[in-house]
Amino acid sequence: MLSIEYYFKTYFLQLCTFAFPWVNSEEIAKDIVQDAFIVLMDRPELLEKGERVIKSFLYTSVKNMAMNTKRRNMVFDKIRNSITVEESDNHNILDDLINAELIGALHRELDQLPEGCQRICRLIYLDGMKYDEVAQELDVSVNTVKTQRMRAINLLKTKFLNLILNFLLF
Repeated sequence: MLSIEYYFKTYFLQLCTFAFPWVNSEEIAKDIVQDAFIVLMDRPELLEKGERVIKSFLYTSVKNMAMNTKRRNMVFDKIRNSITVEESDNHNILDDLINAELIGALHRELDQLPEGCQRICRLIYLDGMKYDEVAQELDVSVNTVKTQRMRAINLLKTKFLNLILNFLLF
């Protein structure tokens, strides 16, 4: 009975050469061959069967692993190509992500405003009401609505300016 080390030294280069055409990468071929030897180590009963059985097992394992790798790479290529096609359809995922994060940050900061500013901003910007409509609903003057709106905008500008500066510094 020969050791795994013997089979490794004897067949490693051949098995790597055998795997290479499927994966087109020397490193991946080496990884596949090493994985085949790990599988062999987990099957000690095969070591008792002789060199022909072990050699056949190794070649079969390497072939199957290489073909699986090739199939997996083909699937990844299809996915990568479909993503590229989606991006070229005037749909920029990064812009959508930035917009979503910005809207979320705006809502979080809006929640932190004083109650009067917050209510007026929500009615004007989220509900689309006019100054006089907001004034009527809240039973305040139009000037109060304008003042609270301006105060809210200045507070949000300060918070977002700090956020942008922190982002640019890090």
